[in-house]
Amino acid sequence: MQWDKIILVDDDAVTSQVHKRLIDHIGYNGEVVLLQDGSKAMNYIQSHLTEPQVKKKRGLKDLVLLDLHMPGTNGWHFMQQFRKFDKKTKNKFRIVMVSSSIHPDDIEPIKLIPEIEEYIIKPLSVDRLKNLIYG
Repeated sequence: MQWDKIILVDDDAVTSQVHKRLIDHIGYNGEVVLLQDGSKAMNYIQSHLTEPQVKKKRGLKDLVLLDLHMPGTNGWHFMQQFRKFDKKTKNKFRIVMVSSSIHPDDIEPIKLIPEIEEYIIKPLSVDRLKNLIYG
């Protein structure tokens, strides 16, 4: 799968920079967007849905790596808003929830949200990122 862009949503700036460097290290040369919380991510997505843009290659999606626990708009609140989009819009994104939590109270509810394709424990490894980005 090729990605139009990768959107990293994490309130921890150090974690975001580490993940971005790993993404650069494994050779991804597309755009990587760093956003500090779910509200900024939702605003970014909504603003890019309404602006005219160069037509994407058919089937090209954005990969969203969404932190679960953030102050303000966390991953859960982001997903409540995201789920309101129509199917065509939701299909433009692949949502992967990332967290350092291994607690079942965090992991089990994620399995009930079909728009979240995967749950990954942080920090992300080079191999895990390669698998996410290149399949």
